[in-house]
Amino acid sequence: PLEYDSREHVERIGTWVGDRLAGIWGRHAAAPRPSRHSKSWWSAECSAVIREVRELRERRRHLMVQRRLWQARVIRAGHGFDLNWHREVIRLTRLIAGLSGQIDRSARRLKGAVRRAKRQFFDAIMEKTHPSRIWDLVAWTRPRRLATTTGLVDREGEPADGPERLAEVFQDQFTPRNAREVDPSILEDMPQKEERAFPPFSCVEVREALRDTSNFSAAGPDHASWFW
Repeated sequence: PLEYDSREHVERIGTWVGDRLAGIWGRHAAAPRPSRHSKSWWSAECSAVIREVRELRERRRHLMVQRRLWQARVIRAGHGFDLNWHREVIRLTRLIAGLSGQIDRSARRLKGAVRRAKRQFFDAIMEKTHPSRIWDLVAWTRPRRLATTTGLVDREGEPADGPERLAEVFQDQFTPRNAREVDPSILEDMPQKEERAFPPFSCVEVREALRDTSNFSAAGPDHASWFW
């Protein structure tokens, strides 16, 4: 064992050890940088679940990019597209649907993990709080958020709290039994446009009109598709 000659010798050894430890700490220690979004109640379970959700979302995003590329390839090919391209689009669509289901389930698990982490964190704080300072926790309580919707009521102001009552309220509102009569004579005063002619057309004209259209979307500016 090392023998110390004097008090100064002990101080020099202690200073040397402290400097070495400080250097190692400065080179390898990672200083925490909490952001404004960090939560004190966050737990390891929440981190694991949210990591899983992010990985699933990244995989779904990658598959959606691939599907868009295959869709563009099919659309550019027009009538001469390969059927295997269509099968690839369907396969990617099914994979995306499966990942979406997994993301929904993981999101529900994350919600449950957050609820458990909050409960454990605040229960531990309340257990450690001295009874004389219990009123300091009242600031956590908040009034419940008011509902943004109101219940349906009938003409007398009574709430429609059942299927039969709801049916009666809707019937009285939209299809009342004693509805007011409609006077169709008001249509006579409205200006009428001339009837447009409907000239005949041939099959050749129909083929020429459909030649440049897409086989995978409905007509119109919205390009609604039935293909996927």
